[in-house]
Amino acid sequence: MIQYINILTKDGKSLLFRNYGDSDVDRDLLAGFLSAFSGFMKEISQSDIKSTSTEDNKYYYTIIESIIIVVCADLNDDDAQINPKIASIKTKFMEKYQDYIQEGRWKGDRSIFYGFTKELDNIILGSIKVSIIGLGGVGKTSLLHLICGKELNLEYVPTITADITSLEGEDLDSELHREIVFWDFAGQSNFRSLWGSLLEGTDIALLVTDSTFENLNSSKLIIQDILETHYKDKLVIGIANKQDLPNRLTPEFCKKLLSTKERSITFHTMVAIEPLYREKIHAILRDAIKSIQK
Repeated sequence: MIQYINILTKDGKSLLFRNYGDSDVDRDLLAGFLSAFSGFMKEISQSDIKSTSTEDNKYYYTIIESIIIVVCADLNDDDAQINPKIASIKTKFMEKYQDYIQEGRWKGDRSIFYGFTKELDNIILGSIKVSIIGLGGVGKTSLLHLICGKELNLEYVPTITADITSLEGEDLDSELHREIVFWDFAGQSNFRSLWGSLLEGTDIALLVTDSTFENLNSSKLIIQDILETHYKDKLVIGIANKQDLPNRLTPEFCKKLLSTKERSITFHTMVAIEPLYREKIHAILRDAIKSIQK
């Protein structure tokens, strides 16, 4: 796991620091340490990515003109996984700040580099995958449209295999700099055999029901056959949709019926065709994302 990234000048002045680990880092001490062997860094070419190890961590470093990029990773991290990320950081950084660096326009204001945080997070952490699962006709696509602010279509049109839609993290939380990718799975029986593979890489699963006893009873198969078999460690959030209908069951009843000894699933009231519920589903997603990032 990458612990932190420091982008700094060759004289040790930190331009942008991003901590991805749990431990606190003394940035002044780090800058002094890097400055001490910056002369050695001058000997590497612009295309090189070098590394050195201490007792606790492995440090990767590379240069761009007068800028040094240092990545601190765990000792057992694979170079084949770390180096491409560093190469992407170099490319993205130069795309955004090349004129400042090469033309000498930068006058010492570090705040101009703060906007690079989003690119760093997307490269290091990747996108957040949210899988929307449930049987056909429960309102999964309507929920996706509600999340993304798309126009709602009240006519039921079955999803074929999966609908993939992305959303900028800032649309949910101003401090979230990662892209969110939603996978809306087809709920028809002939597509359910694909769910196991489509769920691969999921960070959060939204389990959608139409709040009827018949649907809840059938949805048990999703829990038993898919989630409990392959994705025991994934966060699952229940969406008790269609709460505007007279035959609805309460979210509390949904939780009681679909939770297992191994997993308790909290259900939330939802009417996915009602735009007023957009803020509610956004709040649910914000809380979920914060919980998986702890």
